[in-house]
Order: sequence, then C-alpha cells, then structure tokens
Amino acid sequence: MFPKIQTSVIKLFLPLEKKKILICFLGIGLVFVSCQKENSLPNTHVLPYFSGKDFDPVWPKDPNENSDLKQIPDAFTLTNHLGKSIVLNETSPNPSLVVFFYATCRGICPLITKNMIQIQPTLAEFPKLEIHSISINPKEDNTEVLSNYRKLYKIQNPNWSFYTGDANSIESFAKDTCGAEVEGFSLEKNKYEFVHTENIFLFDEKKYLRGIYRAKGTGDIQRLVSDLRILTKK
Repeated sequence: MFPKIQTSVIKLFLPLEKKKILICFLGIGLVFVSCQKENSLPNTHVLPYFSGKDFDPVWPKDPNENSDLKQIPDAFTLTNHLGKSIVLNETSPNPSLVVFFYATCRGICPLITKNMIQIQPTLAEFPKLEIHSISINPKEDNTEVLSNYRKLYKIQNPNWSFYTGDANSIESFAKDTCGAEVEGFSLEKNKYEFVHTENIFLFDEKKYLRGIYRAKGTGDIQRLVSDLRILTKK
C-alpha cells in the first residue's frame, strides 16, 4: 500500500518541480536578455559606444566593464607639427576629432581640411574641442611639412594639431580603433596599400570612440555638431 502512495505523490509533484526549474531558467534568461538590451538599446539622449570587429553601436551602463569598446590605445605616441612627442590617450580630458590625411594628397584631403576650416565658427561653441589630423604618410610628412601645411591653410586654432609617427602604429589605430578604410590599389606603386578615409571620428574625454561622420557635404557635419552638444551636454 505504502509504495503505491509514494509513487502517486511523486507523480503529483514531479510536474510542479519541473515547472519551478523551468521558471527558474526562464527568469535567468530574462535577466540575461534584459542586460543585453540594456547594453544595446538605442538612447537618443546618449551617444553610442562602438564594439567589436563590426563596430556595433552599444549603450553600456559602465563602459569600463566592457573591454571590447573602441578606445584610443595606451602608448599610441605621435609627434605634432611643433616637434613635440604626444601620447594621444594622455592628452587633456576633452572631446576630440580625429582626421586622417597626408600633405601631398590632391584628392579628398584638401576637401576635408577646407570643410573643417569652414565649420570652425560653429565649433567655436566647443572651446575645449581638440582636432587631431594624423598623416598616413608619416615618412614624408615630417614636422616641417606639417607646419607648412597648417600655414598653407592659415589654420589658427591652437587646439588643431597635425601629427606624424610610426606608420604601422598609425595604420593599426586607423583600422582597429576607427574602422578606417583598409586598402586601395596604388597605380604608382602597383600594389594594394593602406589608404585614408573621408570620415571624421569623434572621441569623448575618456578617449572612447562615440561617433563617425562623413566629411563630404554638410549633412553629416551638422549631425557632428548636434552630437557634440549631446556629448558636452549643451
């Protein structure tokens, strides 16, 4: 008699235990999904961070807990147009724009430089904003060339610096941190090599990548200004 009662009780409660286990797993799953959404749902009042090889936009609660975010790497050292050695992620804690160019370019570089000059009056509302123009032809673009380039375009902004440095380090930064264009075919050298990009890259005061904009035209430039206002809470 007792064995039958035991079996009956077990049959009665087993489904209940399974339900509890299932509910437990569902709860864990919902928490996980919630955390994932917390890190990925767009927030119009906060600029995204960028993560992974595909530069996915994410909105983490604490960026310090995500090692996959795009950030200016430690010890990335450049030399500015004044001949001063600069570790880029150790510059003052201000937002910055990064542009890639080279002084002898006859294509998009002059256009980007001129567009940047044209929006200087608009950018004046961000007096602490730094602009880093980094040469992708550092072997030829020495400090004298860079200094003359600034003079050629009559650039007066003291926060706008031009840089040369190690070619491999610059290429790695451009590709891995900024997602700049990777290769192009050089007719002159008859091979594929790293080329520059028409994009402008926005970094926050902690050197995280927060925005990517096309330098051509004015539409994306206006978006850049709007994003700067969000970043600086204006």
